[in-house]
Amino acid sequence: MSPSDDIISLGDSNFLECIRGKKPLFISVISSIETTRYLPISGVNREVIEYTPAADMELVIRGRSLSLPSPPVDATMSPSPATITRANVHLRDIPVLTVDAGALVRPKIPPSTYIPVDRRPTGDISKGLAMENSRRLFEVGREIGRRLGAKGDFQVAVIGECVPGGTTSALGVLLGLGYDAEDKVSSGSLKNPRELKLRVVREGLKRAKSRDVFDILNAVGDKMMPVVAGMVFSLVRCKKYIILGGGTQMASVLAVIKEIEGKLKESILDSGYISLGTTEFLLRDRHSDIKGLVEEIGEDIPVYAARFHYERSKIEGLRAYCRGAVKEGVGAGGISIYSYLNGLSPEDIRDYVESHYYKWFGNRKL
Repeated sequence: MSPSDDIISLGDSNFLECIRGKKPLFISVISSIETTRYLPISGVNREVIEYTPAADMELVIRGRSLSLPSPPVDATMSPSPATITRANVHLRDIPVLTVDAGALVRPKIPPSTYIPVDRRPTGDISKGLAMENSRRLFEVGREIGRRLGAKGDFQVAVIGECVPGGTTSALGVLLGLGYDAEDKVSSGSLKNPRELKLRVVREGLKRAKSRDVFDILNAVGDKMMPVVAGMVFSLVRCKKYIILGGGTQMASVLAVIKEIEGKLKESILDSGYISLGTTEFLLRDRHSDIKGLVEEIGEDIPVYAARFHYERSKIEGLRAYCRGAVKEGVGAGGISIYSYLNGLSPEDIRDYVESHYYKWFGNRKL
């Protein structure tokens, strides 16, 4: 099969050909959300949720989780999508950078792979107290992007995220900015807690100072969003191709970028340098509509989804992805799209995850 058979493409674009053979950098922006400590708005297992961003990035960079005995699992015990990301970066020898925008636990990774941005986690979005510094975080993101773009020898930046509860903050930001997002935002769990998430963000939005993008972020966003938005502005100016690796969380980042580019009178989204890359699992989520969300933003941004053929897996936890577990995270779809264009196949990813399964999880039934 050709790489194009393993990538679902929504809309015509030459973007994929532009990144073929180009040198990559994988960046993951991590944060925690205080609301997840007392409300089940995330599909991540509550017992490990505060350790999840750290443990995911330890797995991606070091090949094993150190902050937890084994890599994170979701509420149904399906393994983290970081297993997919690890397979890609190890098999393709892709450099990785972690940007910490408020993770509760700092990952145990080499200093050369770590950029601290904010030690405080995202606050309580149900109270409209997500953060006070979204404008500053945007500028910090721009500076990170400028430095990377000026010094890095990569041509493609795949930007992922690990923010448990982040689909709720994405819903809040999209609704706050006026998008028809109520029935279009995905969830990392089998049963999307839609009513709970709506109640949380509606309460939070009541406390937003205005409908300005930074006030919306301060009320109900998460700290990943302004940081990624700032990085994208600078990386596009440095002529770097960007895959925003994720689903509805990265759609909310696109909406934030659209608002800010209007303020700054900079043209970013129509530059031809930006795409959104996700997984087939999220694309097929009947409770969300990533294509509709991106189209509503109104720009001609290509959307791609990576296939994995997990229905053929011998591991139950991987087959559960096909039934709606996990779906996406840690840039799994975006990095796979890059890799499929540059030598890997879904079988390579699945074989790697299966062959490392017992090393990661022991005899745990997943």
